[in-house]
Amino acid sequence: MTKPLISVIMPAFNAEKHMAESVETVINQTYQNWELIIVNDGSTDSTGAIAQQYALADKRIKLINQQNKKLSAARNTGIKASTGDWIAFLDADDLWVTDKLEKQIDIINTNPDIGLVFSDGYIFNDGDMNTDFPYGAVSGRFTGVQMYKRLYQGNYVPILSVLVKKTHLDKAGWQDEQFVACQDWDYWLRLAGNDVIFYGMPDRLFYYRRHGNNMSNDSNLMDLEKSVVFVKNFNRELFDAPALKNLKSFLNITICKLIGESKIKEALYLISKPDGLWKKMAQNIVRFLINNLKKNANYPVRLAFKTENLFA
Repeated sequence: MTKPLISVIMPAFNAEKHMAESVETVINQTYQNWELIIVNDGSTDSTGAIAQQYALADKRIKLINQQNKKLSAARNTGIKASTGDWIAFLDADDLWVTDKLEKQIDIINTNPDIGLVFSDGYIFNDGDMNTDFPYGAVSGRFTGVQMYKRLYQGNYVPILSVLVKKTHLDKAGWQDEQFVACQDWDYWLRLAGNDVIFYGMPDRLFYYRRHGNNMSNDSNLMDLEKSVVFVKNFNRELFDAPALKNLKSFLNITICKLIGESKIKEALYLISKPDGLWKKMAQNIVRFLINNLKKNANYPVRLAFKTENLFA
């Protein structure tokens, strides 16, 4: 059995409260051939000092300090500095079970064509491990096309569970730094588009900490970024009629919501980006209405969406 080096990427911003606990779950892994790259993303608390103590005590732990560039950029910094054959991600407030890496390496060694393995896990409320409940990830083997279609139903790949081959990330490129909350969703779609084989383990190998600062708590932000992810990665050839209808329904609702919030630039981006999603004439009419009526375009745009089938 091979024991490849795993690079664990840990972005950290003002993470002094929980970071030591997260680092310890890496140190305590039964699989020991890893390096931990902590990216201190411009913290103003003692995050850097805590990370430095660990780096001095264990040569496998590396600390990179940078100005605050947000989560995607911090992960990219870690990926660029990594030397492992496989990449794992763990935020500075989440936890792994002790045999997480070992179990995933076992899967990889027996299935060498798998490019990304992930797992289920637990969600728990900050400060109370007794509140944990299953995360709800999917399990099984997925081709790139199968995972692409699944990801348009939901993001079933928890980033803190992922172990991905470094060469696939080299091909897909860096995480998109325009995203605040859905950068991982975009990443999985890009990897699926490159025909990477995914494997979901039913084992629960992580604990995701839920607290008030989780970006997923902002439903408006999540809907906007989810929409951008969907139009950015849209491939008409991979959609059947029901899936296309569901996608259009979600985007139509999101566009109207953005108009109502006077987020005209964002609404125009969504209606202008994908080819083959809306009928061209309907798409042009909606774009015209938004450009000229701004916030007052809400109801005319709703009508245009409802009557799209009347257009050529």
